Amino acid sequence: MEESNQEGYQTLGWIINKSEYGLYLVIADETIQKEIVEIYQKGKIGIYDYKQHQETYSFHNLKEWILSLPEIHTFFIVNFQFSIRSEQDLKRLNFSRDMIANLQKNLIFFTTPSGDDKLIVSAYDFYSFIKIRITFHDYKIEGINKKSELLSEKEAIQQQQVVEEQVLDKNRSKSIQEEKWSSEETREKLQATYDLIKQAKEAEDKKEYSESIRLLLESKEIREKLLGSEHLEMEIFYEKLGHLYEKQRLYKESENFYKKALKIHQKIWGENHLDTASSYNNLAEIYIKEGEYKNAEELYLKSLSIRESILGENHPDTTSSYNTLAVIYKKEGEYKKAEELYLKSLNIRKSVLGENHPNTAASYNNLAILYKNEGEYKKAEELYLKSLNINEKVLGENHPDTASSYNNLAEIYIKEGKYKKAEEFYLKSLNIRKSVLEENHPDIAASYNNLALVYSHEGEYKKAEEFYLKSLNISERVLGEEHPDTAVIYNNLALVYADEGEYKKAEKFYLKSLNIIEKVLGENHPNTAASYNNLALVYKNEGEYKKAKELYLKSLNIRKRVLGENHPDTANSYNNLAEIYIKEGEYKKAEELYLKSLSISERVLGEEHPDTAASYNNLALLYTDEGEYKTALTYYFKAYKILTLKIGLSHQDTQRIYENMKSAYTKWKPEKNFERWIEEKMQDTN
Repeated sequence: MEESNQEGYQTLGWIINKSEYGLYLVIADETIQKEIVEIYQKGKIGIYDYKQHQETYSFHNLKEWILSLPEIHTFFIVNFQFSIRSEQDLKRLNFSRDMIANLQKNLIFFTTPSGDDKLIVSAYDFYSFIKIRITFHDYKIEGINKKSELLSEKEAIQQQQVVEEQVLDKNRSKSIQEEKWSSEETREKLQATYDLIKQAKEAEDKKEYSESIRLLLESKEIREKLLGSEHLEMEIFYEKLGHLYEKQRLYKESENFYKKALKIHQKIWGENHLDTASSYNNLAEIYIKEGEYKNAEELYLKSLSIRESILGENHPDTTSSYNTLAVIYKKEGEYKKAEELYLKSLNIRKSVLGENHPNTAASYNNLAILYKNEGEYKKAEELYLKSLNINEKVLGENHPDTASSYNNLAEIYIKEGKYKKAEEFYLKSLNIRKSVLEENHPDIAASYNNLALVYSHEGEYKKAEEFYLKSLNISERVLGEEHPDTAVIYNNLALVYADEGEYKKAEKFYLKSLNIIEKVLGENHPNTAASYNNLALVYKNEGEYKKAKELYLKSLNIRKRVLGENHPDTANSYNNLAEIYIKEGEYKKAEELYLKSLSISERVLGEEHPDTAASYNNLALLYTDEGEYKTALTYYFKAYKILTLKIGLSHQDTQRIYENMKSAYTKWKPEKNFERWIEEKMQDTN
């Protein structure tokens, strides 16, 4: 050891040999921490290295480790800076200070100057319990008394100067070497970054995301000059900026910063580390929003592999990975794969957390969404009700998650044609949101939008328009005119105008929606494909078949490229294009595309899905137009049977197919009794 470090080492020796118990803090860079460990590790010292143990700060983990070594009285917790990277870690540390002290052991925490800097700013509760603070950088011992008094101004300045000097020593930026900042300038710039970070947090809390980003970028520039762009401290800035850009739907910018954070984690921690897994997760979420499902799947699988190997299958973070991967499979139309993972996540949560836990409720909810997509409405309703009951019991009736449960149930009732029941639940959800959220909250806008959807289904178009406009007013004011959520409302308004036959108005709003989606998400995104599809529908209704065909083909090509051939949305595109060929009198082309659509639906969704029933009905209509009534009746009956089971005899879609089937039968065998025929068919198949 170097002579100049003697004062620090002597103090450590006193703690080990003389101190009864207490909390101590050593400020030393990683090299000196390693040197100290090498010196003391042969003695009766417990050494816990956060660089070796990949975990954030947890009092439970610390306590378990200490209790496992009852014969040890003094413990070194080295590289502590790696366990206190987030605000949540620091909050946990503050909260557990009394419990740490009550362990009645000598606990010596080792951190770098930047880690100490973070503790000073955000962990004063913990800091106030430190008996002695030992700095190995300037070989100075500073005591912090047991009365938790604040440092004097002079001591604070001296302490800050130590941090500044260490930052300069570690600086890897050419610009700082050229500028040769003094300690005073460094102190001012470092303080400025704290002020900027605080202001950025305040702006974010007010949902002023652009301002928050501006402040963080300014702070980032200073920190990059002080620490270099690949310093571990910088990943916090990159992740925060990625998160803020994501909130603003600026996905390319978000992707860029998440990649920077991932690069740091890979370089410092390596591939098999939980922080690397989290970075993969963040980036994968952006790829989902950009419609790049294969890229997202690849990263989620990497993240899951890391979490399974380090945390095991039953850890909450691992179950979250099962959920997120299931989302990808659901979006890709691979429902069986998604179901397997959702069930795995649900079973783990029930086993580890119990039935009455919000995360278990969330798992029921996720599985219900999948069953809804598969047309299994009864199964979905059952799970939504389970989720609702847990949320009401654990969170209370006036909680946003309970409101979401009502909302989800209402969606099932719409699918089943139970519009009054859907309206009742949507109103319950809206009232909760109004009572617990701000007046102009996006969730309230979503509730207005959902109610408008019910009124639209009921043919109350003026009422639907009124609620869509309410929703639009909030969305434009809070999120802005060029936000994807605003685009959704433009799209829904257009749908109402199209239902009312106001095609020019519908076209105007569909184009507004499409322009936003193209700008924010790009041309090769599933949502862009959906926008082309909707606009094409207007042109079809206006008799502009050439324009409609062009857009339907655009939509189809995007879906084939992004989602693949075997996806329900691709099947939908084949179906829509077939309708244009019928209008143009090209029945063979239409039949070919209808059969393609049906083949996908049967393969991906199954023969008893409502969307498969729609494909049977479309083919039946085509064969009816061609006078092939016997073939048409085969397909009509298949569709009719599915819908009677899934949504009931009284549903308007079931009744529509019934009338189509009756018309075809009457043309085929006008002398026969249709009602008797359908009754016999139903008995034969039961």
